[in-house]
Amino acid sequence: MSAHAHNDDHGHGELQMGHHHVSSSAMFFNVLVALLILTVVTVGASRIDFGPANMLIAMLIASVKASLVILFFMHVKWDTAINKIVFLSSFLFLSLLFVFTLADQATRRIDHPMHVTKAKVSKEWAYPKPASSEKH
Repeated sequence: MSAHAHNDDHGHGELQMGHHHVSSSAMFFNVLVALLILTVVTVGASRIDFGPANMLIAMLIASVKASLVILFFMHVKWDTAINKIVFLSSFLFLSLLFVFTLADQATRRIDHPMHVTKAKVSKEWAYPKPASSEKH
């Protein structure tokens, strides 16, 4: 007899990796329709000027689309709790990155003397004389 015992319930050499969720094609189709609708909403929102809220609206729509992909196509909805925590913490750190970046951008002044370059430009360089048609 061999030193390794085999469990024939799961076949030879298979790893017991936990429960696998089988998704229906209707569920994938519904997610596809939702993603297409959100893409149309993204294009529509890009055509309207919301002022300073443009970036926020685009990021919200993109976050919803990314969440749909992660939950359903990557099967995180049916995954273990630790994997859900890892995905959520990655979004937390990404949002912190955006918050600190946008806070830095909001506190800058474009017209501050440090950001304005004042270099003397010769008049001939800015307004060159037309070339004469005579050949030398």
